[in-house]
Amino acid sequence: MKKVLPVIIIVVIVAALWFAISSRGGESVQGKSGSEKPLGLDKSGTKATARMTPAPPRIPGTTEEGEEEAAAEERPATEVYKNADEALEAVKKAALDYDDLVLDQFTELPASCSWCDGFYSSLKDLIASPDTKPEQRSYYAELLAVSGRVENVKTLVEGILNAKNQEEADLFAEALELTTGKEDVIKYLGEQLHQTNDTVKEAAVAAITNQGSRLAVEMLYKNTLERGDPDGYYSMGIGLGEVVPEEEALPYLQDLVAKRDQYSHLAVKALLNAGLDGTKIVVDLLSNSKNPEFDKEMLKGAKDHIAYDDDVIAFLRPLAENSKSPVVREFATDVLKEFAQSQEEAGANDIGDVTAPLDAAPMSPLNP
Repeated sequence: MKKVLPVIIIVVIVAALWFAISSRGGESVQGKSGSEKPLGLDKSGTKATARMTPAPPRIPGTTEEGEEEAAAEERPATEVYKNADEALEAVKKAALDYDDLVLDQFTELPASCSWCDGFYSSLKDLIASPDTKPEQRSYYAELLAVSGRVENVKTLVEGILNAKNQEEADLFAEALELTTGKEDVIKYLGEQLHQTNDTVKEAAVAAITNQGSRLAVEMLYKNTLERGDPDGYYSMGIGLGEVVPEEEALPYLQDLVAKRDQYSHLAVKALLNAGLDGTKIVVDLLSNSKNPEFDKEMLKGAKDHIAYDDDVIAFLRPLAENSKSPVVREFATDVLKEFAQSQEEAGANDIGDVTAPLDAAPMSPLNP
């Protein structure tokens, strides 16, 4: 019996150790979401290697529930809300925080929306109500602007024309500038370019500037001609020179540059706003020009519209040395210099951002 007793004790100790190790291996970490994951296991369930730094905190919205909520926010309002009352309550709540996600839900809803007429009618009542605060009124006005419906955009124009004061007029004008829509909306905005009210006119120019379609580009150019103003609202940050054109508008802009008149500089800027495709058109027109002195004048301020992306810079590099056109060589060289300078400044800022908070760096297991 004495010989057996030590063996029993050893077996008990080994069993206890085995049970303790197994228990620790099966422990789990439970977060606020209630999800569990075995400690020391990776997502596939295999044993993970030890980490020398703390695990990153859970990011809100990464749970299944959060992902479902995010997916719902990305869907159009017609798929999220059952009726006008439900939609109206949602936008009332969203207006308190100026929720952009809800604005996206109501952007250009389909014409088949069964409850939209009632919803927009109630929304207009809220806008007209003296009890609505300016911040909320601004939000509701923007909902009308992004609706893609001419009748709603018309409400904004009327709001400017019938405003009690300039502050109220500016509120509606700021919403009008954000208008989105198809050709019917763009055509209605084009009609406002002949308004005697400058606030309406300038807001309409800004709204058309944001479209980028060929129709929008044509409207802005024709209005510039009618006004006889080579600046074309450019000094205000709107107009033809600030358009980011769609592909369908590029040939039209190319023709405007080829005219080489007092308005061509605006078309050059618009083409450069389009990125590589527009830049190639500008370079081609300059390379075949017989009037380099005019081209230099036409390019004034154009560098600010160059897109500093890899494709554009790669396209311009050989031109700075090999182009047969002195104007193209000079233009490409100037752009590359400014690009290099911007890269140096960005690098300096990055270094500053990295070194500044070193003293306040969070502690880790290796740096207690």
